[in-house]
Parts: sequence; structure tokens; C-alpha cells
Amino acid sequence: MKLFLKATCRAVNCTTLPDGSYEAGCRSFAVCKGGVGIIVDCEPTKVFNNNTGLCDDIHNVSPPCGLAKDCAGKANGRYADVELHCTSYYTCSDEKFLGHNICPAGLVFDEGLVTCNWKDAVPPPCGTKH
Repeated sequence: MKLFLKATCRAVNCTTLPDGSYEAGCRSFAVCKGGVGIIVDCEPTKVFNNNTGLCDDIHNVSPPCGLAKDCAGKANGRYADVELHCTSYYTCSDEKFLGHNICPAGLVFDEGLVTCNWKDAVPPPCGTKH
């Protein structure tokens, strides 16, 4: 795995922080070592992942910066992403988030049928079927 980091000239005060990486907004992070810190910008398609201390794909990072979902306590299956207006769904397996899938244009995810469907054929909150 290649990791490209672009350090900027922005400094950060790390005098009271232990060595490590710290969020400095969704698309950058501070690297502190020996009380000295610099800001590192993520690649344009990446966001900071608090779990790894590095920039990561948006689908691997939890909100608010990323799109990863919390699957703790959820049964294995596919779930409508209501925050994205049900135009996509995500998969949980063994309480782990496996990723998003996007429905074709004009369709929303139907949890009952476990497939993408027309909005008027899907009950709320994703559709308008009564």
C-alpha cells in the first residue's frame, strides 16, 4: 500500500500532546512528535480516519467525515441508508460494515424485498407506498 502525504507549512502546537496523529478537520490531521507538529493534508478523495490515524477512503470512515456505518448489534444483512435518502444501502456482516452499494438512478432501497425498487413501491421512510 502506497501512502502519499502532503505536508503543509501550517504548524500546530503539540507541546501538551503525546506523539501521534490528531484530527485537524476531515481532510487533514496534525502529526505531533516531541512537542513539534505539522499539518498533513489528505489526498482529495480521502478523509482522516481516527481509528488508524491516517487518511482513508470515505467509505471506511465513520460520520461525520465519512460514510461508514455502525453495524454493532445489527443482524447480517443489507440496510437502507436513510441519511442518503435511501438511494444507497450498506451491508453488515458479523457486526462489521462491509460497504455501500448505490441503487440505479430513480430507485431507492427496499429493505422488505432487499433490492432497489421504485419509490412508489417502497414503504416509508424510503418510499411513498401506503
